[in-house]
Amino acid sequence: MLGAASALGAVTTLLLAPSASAESGCGQTFFGGEVTTCSASLGWKYDGQARAFKRQGVVDPSGSAARYEYVLNERCGPDGIDCGAAVLPCPQRDGQSGRMYQAQAFLLADTGVRAEAPSILRNVCLYEARTVPLAVVEAAVREEIRRRIPSPLVVSSPPGRSVVNLFTIFSTVPAAEQAIAFTTPVPGEVRAVPEYVWDLGDGLTGVGPGRPFDPAVLPSKNKGYYLGATYAKPGSKHVTVTVTWRVTFRLEGVTSVPLAPIVMTASEDKPIATARAVLVR
Repeated sequence: MLGAASALGAVTTLLLAPSASAESGCGQTFFGGEVTTCSASLGWKYDGQARAFKRQGVVDPSGSAARYEYVLNERCGPDGIDCGAAVLPCPQRDGQSGRMYQAQAFLLADTGVRAEAPSILRNVCLYEARTVPLAVVEAAVREEIRRRIPSPLVVSSPPGRSVVNLFTIFSTVPAAEQAIAFTTPVPGEVRAVPEYVWDLGDGLTGVGPGRPFDPAVLPSKNKGYYLGATYAKPGSKHVTVTVTWRVTFRLEGVTSVPLAPIVMTASEDKPIATARAVLVR
């Protein structure tokens, strides 16, 4: 028989957002608590100190979309016996066998604190928690973003050789912000935003993707429209664009976790020549 909360000897507190749906007719009541074989999702949270995602190990039979805080009775009575019981076996979740415990469920407000509502006594299934290091998630995100987004490419105008004292235009194809849904190794959504920084050589820099040359928009009449450089000395100019993707992982639509940025680069060696005056008769 499951131990009552009043005979509590040791507790574990867990947070879980119950599944939004449950199979009808899959719950039964024993000793004042509800036992379930319903399908329910295991919740995740992020531990900033451990730099890891952790899946909660408790499954709640509730079909509500509300969030609860559970005080799990692990030891009961003065002798501190194990409160785990098997009135009904817990269903397997992700290949794991669960163990049933009785718990007090406290409804949580939108702010994450306990709401002013009485607790509910129910039986829940406890599973071994799972931990996924942040580095594993970052590696999966990096691979997916690199698969979806082409590498940057430097485009210059005029193409080929340019000359000193002539405004030389540089650009790269801008990439759209990314929103990618993930189910593994941790469920969530990734948002990635690109930033562009240019090293144009000779100590000259620029930001942004730039714009390709448009004959209808002359740089001499539209200052600031294009990204580029006017070189005072001839030579080969090593031009590099660095695209840094700022990445955020939103865990189950609730918790935002910043990930390591993803950096891509592209370069071009741009020849700059000295213009020669030609006398035309």
